[in-house]
Amino acid sequence: MRNLDYKNVFISLCIVHLFTLSGGRPLRKRTVSEVQLMHDLGELKQVQERRQWLQMRLQLQGAHTGPTWGSIGEVGRTRRRLRPKELPDLSDMTPEEIQLALTLLENLLKSKQS
Repeated sequence: MRNLDYKNVFISLCIVHLFTLSGGRPLRKRTVSEVQLMHDLGELKQVQERRQWLQMRLQLQGAHTGPTWGSIGEVGRTRRRLRPKELPDLSDMTPEEIQLALTLLENLLKSKQS
């Protein structure tokens, strides 16, 4: 019985010694794809940490980052700028109609700012 305890202790010490000699390095060499995968994973983690840090800094400063994708009211709608070809022809507007449109746009701008 006592001999079995010594064997267990000896085997455990040998295993611990082998682990300390390897220094945390793998026992076999990694393939190129494993190295590339680990590199890509490290870059991904670094980018995610950078984004989180930047987002936290922006929130602390109170910067407005605009609506996020998929926010309420945006679902199912896509927003894009009109191209010059797609703009309506406004050459037949009278000066009164132009003034009315400008006033309306100014009122909308003021209501959004407040």
